[in-house]
Amino acid sequence: MSSDFSVVAIVAAYNEADVIEQVVRDLIDQGIQVYFLDDGSTDATVATVAPYVGRGVLEVERLSEPVDGVARAFDWERILLRKTQLATELDAAWFIHHDADEFREGPWPHLSLRAAIEHVDTLGFNAIDFAGFDFWPVHDRFRAGDDVRQTFTFYSEQSPYNRVQIRCWKKTAHPVDLASSGGHEATFPGRKVFPVRFMLRHYPIRGQAHGERKVFQERRNRFLVHERARGWHVQYDDVQEGASFIRDPSTLTSYDPDPLRLSLMLHHRGVEALCSEIETLRRDLVQRDRSLAEAREELRGCSVQADRLRAELERCTSEIEHQASQIRLDGVELDARGAEIARINQAVEQRDADIARWRTAVDGLTCRLEAVYQSFSWRWTAPARAAYRALRGR
Repeated sequence: MSSDFSVVAIVAAYNEADVIEQVVRDLIDQGIQVYFLDDGSTDATVATVAPYVGRGVLEVERLSEPVDGVARAFDWERILLRKTQLATELDAAWFIHHDADEFREGPWPHLSLRAAIEHVDTLGFNAIDFAGFDFWPVHDRFRAGDDVRQTFTFYSEQSPYNRVQIRCWKKTAHPVDLASSGGHEATFPGRKVFPVRFMLRHYPIRGQAHGERKVFQERRNRFLVHERARGWHVQYDDVQEGASFIRDPSTLTSYDPDPLRLSLMLHHRGVEALCSEIETLRRDLVQRDRSLAEAREELRGCSVQADRLRAELERCTSEIEHQASQIRLDGVELDARGAEIARINQAVEQRDADIARWRTAVDGLTCRLEAVYQSFSWRWTAPARAAYRALRGR
């Protein structure tokens, strides 16, 4: 392990006097330097950390001071921005965005946290993810000064919204961004996350009185509205007034670090990514099978419809052929009727011609009779006039 390889944990705290010394000492014992940010604590948090300045703690910085014993609002974004600023100013190879109620360790039990981070560095990675485990009180006997890790040994995995914990990174030429994710991950160009997660043991509640004070007085009342609107600070939304903070151990898992380390080795981020890809492929195959079944069902429906249309086409074809045959028969009859009509027309034309000739003959005879009628022999031609009248009567 290189003697000049340095790691700084930037720890922010508010009223964590009962555990803060254990957290700071654990970091120092693992070769990690501490830069401490106090967000206006009203208990002995600062006084507890102050003796370690120059002995592993680089500095204690007061972000805010309480007013009349009351802390200011919990401005989480302001804290995150200050941490990112410090990460550009402090001289260190790696940084950890650290909370005041948690303990971190690498996946290799023989290596300290600093040595484990240096090993990751030599492997060419520049960021580390953590698997988080929330330890809960199963009794109400914890007192300040007790070793919280020995007192509480039952845990649950962190909630889905808190699973991403990429909070350790190598200093690069680019500043990190913590605020965009609400502090869940440090993002920067060229980030390469080590596949095996480190371990994070989190002790948010240490007893009934502590839980009531922390949730209902020190947290909920101090959260900013605009940060809540961003989906931050949801961890205590389901906690009701009068709720018990003491858990039933049968609902939790007893802590055994060796199986956890083995699980982290076997189910690292690469395996998870592969499993996620396999699950995506499986869902795609299920969807394709479903689509294929639907297509087959639709094809069967189309086949039935095609058979129905085919039968209808055959019926229509038969009807058309029958109508065509009928049309042919009607055409023969029509031709015969046309010939008969032509003969009748011819006879009518012949009769009209005869009538015209008759009329011409009658008109000529009439003219001759008129001439006789006008002649001098009118009186002597009575018989002829009688014949004329008879002829006109026709």
